[in-house]
Amino acid sequence: ALKHEATPKALADAFAAALLVRCGYKKDDAYDAELKPTILWLQQKLCCTNEDTLVICVDEIGDLQCQVQEPTFNMPSATMSSVMNIANEFEGQVVFIFSHIKDSVLLTGASGSGRQVLSLQLPPLSPSVWKELSLLHKWQNAASDHAEIHQLLLACCGHPRCLVDGLPAALRQRPSLLEHPTEASLVEARHVIIQTSKFNDISTSDMDEVIFKWFSLKQSQTLNVSELIANGLLLRLPGDVDVLNPLMLQSWSAGATRQSQTPMRWHLSQVYDADAVLGPNTEKKMEGLMFHYEALLRVGLKGKSIPLRDFYVGGCIDPELGSKQVTALLPSSRDLVLHVPNFQNTESVLSKLRDGWILVSKEHNEPGVEFLTPWQEHGSGKLLVAAVQCKFVKSKVTWKDVSQKLQVVKDSLTSEAVQVFPVVYATPDQESIQTKTYKGGVYFTESGIFEFTNRLGILRLHVMKLGTVLKSHYPWLEGSQVQEAQGQIA
Repeated sequence: ALKHEATPKALADAFAAALLVRCGYKKDDAYDAELKPTILWLQQKLCCTNEDTLVICVDEIGDLQCQVQEPTFNMPSATMSSVMNIANEFEGQVVFIFSHIKDSVLLTGASGSGRQVLSLQLPPLSPSVWKELSLLHKWQNAASDHAEIHQLLLACCGHPRCLVDGLPAALRQRPSLLEHPTEASLVEARHVIIQTSKFNDISTSDMDEVIFKWFSLKQSQTLNVSELIANGLLLRLPGDVDVLNPLMLQSWSAGATRQSQTPMRWHLSQVYDADAVLGPNTEKKMEGLMFHYEALLRVGLKGKSIPLRDFYVGGCIDPELGSKQVTALLPSSRDLVLHVPNFQNTESVLSKLRDGWILVSKEHNEPGVEFLTPWQEHGSGKLLVAAVQCKFVKSKVTWKDVSQKLQVVKDSLTSEAVQVFPVVYATPDQESIQTKTYKGGVYFTESGIFEFTNRLGILRLHVMKLGTVLKSHYPWLEGSQVQEAQGQIA
């Protein structure tokens, strides 16, 4: 409708024409519209009195484009400013609500009018809202049959556009998705949801930087949270839980060829793959999730030293152990995890640990230990080895039995130059652990595991054996459960 150059009056009149068309006018009849008479006409049609306020909602103002604009001309901002200048003449009887995914677009445009501008963030919905929407009943049924679909629904984090627009669009694109969710169809589905939800307003290089900082522990504090929220990259869940959009994380991790995959992309993709096959009867899958997640965090450290307590966030850690300053040495490989026959060859095991490998035993009956993680103590150069046990359980853990089993490997590796300490990733439904239990090591409960891993979003790990303690902190997790979701990536 913009006829000539983009002057303030021309922009306001073009907006009036668009408004009339939305009210049912033919384009030709709306062509010569002016905004002030159009608003007066609307007030008359709606029988507005002097005590009434006319509210006009304009969705996605940031998508407004014009063929005559200059390359540096900001059409959305200029239009908002022009429209609100006219609205000023109505002295509060006309209010415009503009929406866009980025605050900066809204505030830049509206501030030039002289009117008071309020920036409102929509409150988060419950991440389990997908179970309450009738339009997603097919998805709800599929989530019980296919763990991958359950994971996809959890990754939406209750975002309205993902659920209402993104999921239906993904199903239209691939009608067989709910019956046969293959790896290719899931990658495609995430891409469609991201595009439909408009989460992609960020460059690849910026995305690389954001994700690296997100998984670099202390450095994540340097992220511009408000900007990430505005871009749809950071989602704030009820209970003040911030997660980097899991759909974006998974899409990013799958966005490179096998040859060009970085360690961070590789381990991030492996974490989600392990979570997708985790279920009530697949406890052993938890170890894969945890050693790939550890590898991911170690890459994010970039060789910087940290106190151990900053790595094992959420765990109950011996104070003396937690204060030790350590560095994660990394092997020159995309995959930082090395599978070995067992841990019986002490010399070979220690050599590989000094090279920075996370060692996983192929013998699933290895006494008390499922993988070993090396750290180098800052200053002394001493090798600190975490002997890790994973217990994906709901009932209480017999900590004494776990400790005794860990002792076998601990004794075989310990020397003057090597200190071995236990790390137990467990999900028992209990509020706390006695201090004497975690003396000399690191022990987790279900709540601690959630705090440690929620950088990844809501995982099946968090909901498949949900206990009362974690549920009391985050009631919405209960609604995210499904009955015996079984399946695996094809």
